[in-house]
Amino acid sequence: MSSKLDLSLSADHTEVHLKVLEQEDQPAVDVALSVEDITRLIQILGQCRETMLEGKELPPIEGATFTPVTRTKWALQPEASTDGSVLAFQHPAFGSVGLVLPPADADRLMHGLHMHQQMRQQPVKPRGRLN
Repeated sequence: MSSKLDLSLSADHTEVHLKVLEQEDQPAVDVALSVEDITRLIQILGQCRETMLEGKELPPIEGATFTPVTRTKWALQPEASTDGSVLAFQHPAFGSVGLVLPPADADRLMHGLHMHQQMRQQPVKPRGRLN
């Protein structure tokens, strides 16, 4: 099965060309997309995906593959409808992303972060001879 779409990044990294390849009696279409266009397209596709998965159970996170973000700006704020917290951050691939943590999940996160802090503060024990 071949793709109907072709994407190519411009040499100066200022735009992406989205080409819908020729299909039977339909000519090929080439659209130049800016960073803002791509961000909006990602948002729209994400909303479509969310709607398509509505009512279906989320897959487990254990064992899932993901690309961690190591350089970002983030914010934490209260979330009124759940009495929880919103953790928002800038993802280089997806733009602004927000996660609502209900109170029980916020407590789990605080507990986990506290454990990580304790691990960082403990002196590293010698591991014995290295091979």
